[in-house]
Amino acid sequence: MTAIVGLVTSLTALWVTLADRRRAIAKERREEAAAERRATAGEAAERARSARRAVWEEMAQAMPVQLRLISRPAGDDPASAPETWLVAVANRGPLPVTDVQVIHASGTAMPNGSEPFDLQGDSTEEVAVPNSGERPRLADITMVFTDAAGRRWQRRLTGGLCLGTLQDDGTCQWDEPRFPETATPPSGISAGATALSRSSGGCLALLVPLLVLTALGYLIYILLR
Repeated sequence: MTAIVGLVTSLTALWVTLADRRRAIAKERREEAAAERRATAGEAAERARSARRAVWEEMAQAMPVQLRLISRPAGDDPASAPETWLVAVANRGPLPVTDVQVIHASGTAMPNGSEPFDLQGDSTEEVAVPNSGERPRLADITMVFTDAAGRRWQRRLTGGLCLGTLQDDGTCQWDEPRFPETATPPSGISAGATALSRSSGGCLALLVPLLVLTALGYLIYILLR
């Protein structure tokens, strides 16, 4: 009988040991899987940040190149003379852009483009819109130019910046419009402001307990007098 009890006890202890071991192995596997998921998520987030930073840097020179529609009277009498519509092309960046062309498409007609020209840094050029008199539709006016890196861009008067890919027939295939004016810059672009904000928040966090301790000490001093 004693041998049977001993055997049962040994088997129970072995079963408990095996169960504990299985639980420990399962826990280790769960922790490893969680760590792997975190690492994968971190790598994906870093790839996304790198891709976003690369796109932003790609647009760096194209972003300061802007265009806007302006009007001027065509005669001496502003009240009676028809308006002449112009497109003001401004390069606010330090590097020149080349082969700039303003394109106006009216209805189903073929696009009518201006003569290509180069635009130095921090300069503006005005281009007359064909068939002036009536206000052109903003959607009918675009501008194309080449940056210093050789990338071909299209800027729309309605907003949006498109990168072009040169095709075999010499035309450009434009990608989806990007809107850098309304986009948030990648982390690191405004790192100075972020660091200043964090520094101010840390100083404030230290100041509040100090003020509380000072007030408490003053209260104790008053009560003991």
